[in-house]
Amino acid sequence: MSRGWLIALVAGLGCAKVPAPEPIPPPVPVPVPAPAPVPAPAVVHEGAPTGVYSLAEALADALSGPWTYIGTGPWTGNQRIKACAYRNERVLIVDVYCTIKEVNAFRVDVFSPVRGRVRVYAEARAPIATLRRADYFTFTGESEPPPGPRSRLPPVTLSMSFAELLAYDGRRYQAFLPSCYGGVENQRRHGGCLRGLTARASEWTAANRSFLRDPPADWYRLVTELRTLARQHGLDPP
Repeated sequence: MSRGWLIALVAGLGCAKVPAPEPIPPPVPVPVPAPAPVPAPAVVHEGAPTGVYSLAEALADALSGPWTYIGTGPWTGNQRIKACAYRNERVLIVDVYCTIKEVNAFRVDVFSPVRGRVRVYAEARAPIATLRRADYFTFTGESEPPPGPRSRLPPVTLSMSFAELLAYDGRRYQAFLPSCYGGVENQRRHGGCLRGLTARASEWTAANRSFLRDPPADWYRLVTELRTLARQHGLDPP
């Protein structure tokens, strides 16, 4: 092989195109699953109240949240023994016998702007907070729906002062609103409904029979809590 031909061969190889390496494909991203959506908390809608305000419903409303003290003073039909009033976000609560030294009777009035008024009264031969239902010789309840348009009395409001609540209760008392009542008075059963509610008597009795026979734990809790507060806010009669 001649020297010239060898030189030409080397030059030709130097000019030959060498293919570039294929580019490395980018890594395929691994899909990350999206976090499962957090379900919104279920909204619980309270059912609309039905029927005449029951004693158990009134106690549940009274114990549904903390109380704010409103005031102490005389009460409708009872000027000698003072009452203490409280409120929470649902109702006004009145301890009608708010004495420092406990007497042998206990009464609570519960006022609801939407349900009306409930009264529960107990009497025995010793202070009520120390006893159970079997020791009461009187244990009664009463329910009044909210005042209707004919009474010309608006519903109670939770913002009332003690004086406003007392004046309201006086007007309510004079209005002779429809009501249902029952229980045992001096060991004798009585009950019924008045002024437009006579047809609801059996309904009211059925709704409150168990409470008046064997009250729930809420009753004893309410008595205890009101008696505890009476030692702070109450007044003994002169």
